Amino acid sequence: MSTQVISKLFDYACNVLLANKGTRYVGILDKMGNLIFEKEQKNINLSMSDNKSRSLYIKSVLSILFEKDFDKQIGLLKYNVSHRTKINMITIPIFDHVVIITVEPNENCDIIANSAIVLFEKILKE
Repeated sequence: MSTQVISKLFDYACNVLLANKGTRYVGILDKMGNLIFEKEQKNINLSMSDNKSRSLYIKSVLSILFEKDFDKQIGLLKYNVSHRTKINMITIPIFDHVVIITVEPNENCDIIANSAIVLFEKILKE
């Protein structure tokens, strides 16, 4: 698949997830923690510096990699959720990517994560 096609598919998936107004941000990372695509809810300020964001991305990818060490014993990791006072952050390993979704604290992370998994698996399988 060309980079342009992948970019359009990522844009589509992010738009679907951001249709839920409780979803604030969707970012897609490569396996090295580099941000390759992102989209956020209009009129939302995430208020994190680029350095802080970069640290968060690397931490997210490393966390997923460390969790994979336990796949044989306790099963595959579907996603991680970090509950914070201002947001919840969902981190999902999908093929060679990590999807980060931030949502309002009152949102149902299980429904959003499972929807994102179905959506991204569909577009990345091809």
